[in-house]
Amino acid sequence: MVKSKKKTITIVIVAIVIIIAIYFLISVIQPPSLNNPESIAWDETGLRFLISNTGNGKILYTTDFNQYEVLINEGLSSPRGIKFRTDTLYVADNTVIQIIDVKGAKIVESITIPGSKMLNDIECDKEGLLYCTDTGANKLFIVNPHTKEINSFISPLMTKPNGIVFDGPRRQMFIVCFKPASPILAFNIDTKTFSIFKETLYDNLDGIAIDDLGRIYYSSWGEKCIFMIPQEQNRTIIWQKDLKAPADIYYHLPTNEILVPLFEDNEIKRFKAD
Repeated sequence: MVKSKKKTITIVIVAIVIIIAIYFLISVIQPPSLNNPESIAWDETGLRFLISNTGNGKILYTTDFNQYEVLINEGLSSPRGIKFRTDTLYVADNTVIQIIDVKGAKIVESITIPGSKMLNDIECDKEGLLYCTDTGANKLFIVNPHTKEINSFISPLMTKPNGIVFDGPRRQMFIVCFKPASPILAFNIDTKTFSIFKETLYDNLDGIAIDDLGRIYYSSWGEKCIFMIPQEQNRTIIWQKDLKAPADIYYHLPTNEILVPLFEDNEIKRFKAD
C-alpha cells in the first residue's frame, strides 16, 4: 500500500515536471506575437517598427507586421506609450519612464515619476522634453531626460488623459481622455496652460495623430472607430469604423499611413491617409 502510494506520487510529480517542460518548450518555439499591443514607433536607424506589448511586458519589432521579433523581453512591467528619438526609445511603463538603447536592445536607465499611477502615452517636443499622460493620476508630466527634472500639471478639463501628440506649428500638445464625451485638449508648451481645442460627443478616446497635411485623427473605444478632423477643422467625420479597442494610433509619413493597434484583437491595421 505504501509502495503504491509512493509510486502514485512519483508519477504525479513526473507528470507535472513534464507539463512544465512542455509549456516552456512551446513558449520558446512559438514565434513572438502581439499581446495587447498599445503603441507604435518608427526606428529610423533600423528601419523597423517598434510595438509595445502591454500584455506580456515586451517590446517587439517588425518591418511588415507579418513577422515579429523581440527587442526587449525583460525589465518592463506594462509598457504602454513609446516614443523613438535619436536611437533611443522612451517607454511609459506604469510609474517609470524606461530609456532603451535600441541598437543595444537594452534598458539603460529608468526614471521613476513621483506621484504617477498609470503612465500611458508619451510624446516629445523639438527640444527633447518628454510629455507623458497619466490616466490614473489625472496628470500630465513633463520630464527632462537629461537633467531628470520632472514637473506635473493638472486641470479640471483633464480626466483620465490618454493619447498625446505634438502639434509643432502651434507649439501645443493635443490630448484625448479615456472618458465619456471626451474633448480634445490643447496644452500650450510655452504658457503651460490647458484649453479645449474641440468638444466631442465620443467616448473613451485612446490615441491621437496628425498627418503631414495637418489632419487630426483620434481613436474611440466607445464608438469603435477612428475619427478625422479635416484641415479646415470645421467638422469631424468617421474615417474608419468597426475597430475594436483601437489604441495609440500612429501616423507613418514615409508610407502616408495611419497605423492602428487593436488592443483586444492583437492586430495592427494599416490605412492610407488619402
